[in-house]
Amino acid sequence: MPIEVEVRHDAMGVIYRCSGDMVIQDFFAANQTFLITPDEICKWRYSLIDLSAVESMDIDFNDVSLVVTQNATIASNAVPGVVIAVASPKDHAFGLARMWEALVERLGWETMAFRSLADAEAWIQVRVKQKFGIDLASAA
Repeated sequence: MPIEVEVRHDAMGVIYRCSGDMVIQDFFAANQTFLITPDEICKWRYSLIDLSAVESMDIDFNDVSLVVTQNATIASNAVPGVVIAVASPKDHAFGLARMWEALVERLGWETMAFRSLADAEAWIQVRVKQKFGIDLASAA
C-alpha cells in the first residue's frame, strides 16, 4: 500500500508514510479513512506527510486541486490551526507539496514543506507546543 497511516499521541497526530509509486487516488483513500470517523479528526493537532520513500508520483496540478476539496471537508471537522508538515527530498514531490500548501492556505491549517523528515518533525514539535501547549516529546 503506497500510504500507511499511523495515529500518534492519542489521535492528536497523524502520520502519512508514503512509499513506492503514487497516484492521487492513494491520498483520496488515506483521507477517506478519516472522513468516515469525523470524531477522530477533531482530536488532530498535527499531521506529517512523509514522502521520503516515494519512488515516483503520477500527480499533477489538477490532481492536487481535487485533493484540496477533500482536505476542506477534513478541515471542517478539525480544530483551527492544525499543524501539517510535508517532507520530501525529491524535487517533483516537493514542488507538489509547495503547490498544495498554497491551495490549502484558506483552510486555516498551518503548513510547511521540508526537504528532510527530521526538519519536518522538529518543526511540528515546536509549533504544536507553541500553538496548543502540548509537549509531544512527553505526550503519550
